Amino acid sequence: MDGAKSALETLGENGLLDCAPGEALAKIVPVADLAEAADGAFFILESVSEDLETKHAVLLEAEKYCSPEAIIGSNTSGLLPSEIAAPLGNPGRVAVTHFWNPAHLMPLVEICPGRLTHPATVDRVRDFLLSAGKKPVVLAKEAHGFIVNRLQFALLREAVHIVESGIASMEEVDEAMKASLGRRLADTGPFETADLGGLDVFTSIASYLFADLSNADGAPAALKERVEKGMFGAKTGEGLFPWPPGKSGALQKKRAATLISFLKRDREG
Repeated sequence: MDGAKSALETLGENGLLDCAPGEALAKIVPVADLAEAADGAFFILESVSEDLETKHAVLLEAEKYCSPEAIIGSNTSGLLPSEIAAPLGNPGRVAVTHFWNPAHLMPLVEICPGRLTHPATVDRVRDFLLSAGKKPVVLAKEAHGFIVNRLQFALLREAVHIVESGIASMEEVDEAMKASLGRRLADTGPFETADLGGLDVFTSIASYLFADLSNADGAPAALKERVEKGMFGAKTGEGLFPWPPGKSGALQKKRAATLISFLKRDREG
């Protein structure tokens, strides 16, 4: 509840709540019993670890107690909804609803239906998310990583390739992204960018650049080696960069301020 309280206070301080933070917090009722949590719910969202067996165990238990009309969503970052729904009695009411972190500041929710997901389920989920002020995007078919993680990991793969090839350092890659595409993509997506830049120009560049990009099909050695040493990133104090006390919090605070400015702009239309 501390995280929810902090998030609501941040939204309230920035004029992004329609009620007082305390009033909103009072609507959140934490329970330790799955039967109590599922009772009367019309939408159930699973957000447990990225392990298929764990998700199956939780959802099979939830299915015992929830209404037959209840929608079952999964916040997986990349697993297929058909795999998640496989052991359930009614896979037609299951869909991935992938929120982006920090969820209270990021409007996107990716809706990924499985092969057996009923169209009415997708419509209900989309309508619910719109009513909550989110920006849902519906995939036409299921795919690992959905939309944004596929793009994000393609970017990471090439970033690692640039460093390993000696083209630039990690610091230079990060600075280059933050001072260019990171700003522009907030207003123009990749296809809009191509149209604005000229398809003739993009086709010409793609004709020689694509062949020079990474096509690695496994996790980068630079990441695996650090994981094997227990260097997971900010949460362990060291990853690709050192993370002394206070550095992670300061960067997250800076990022939050930027995201809040976008939410305010969204509200203004």
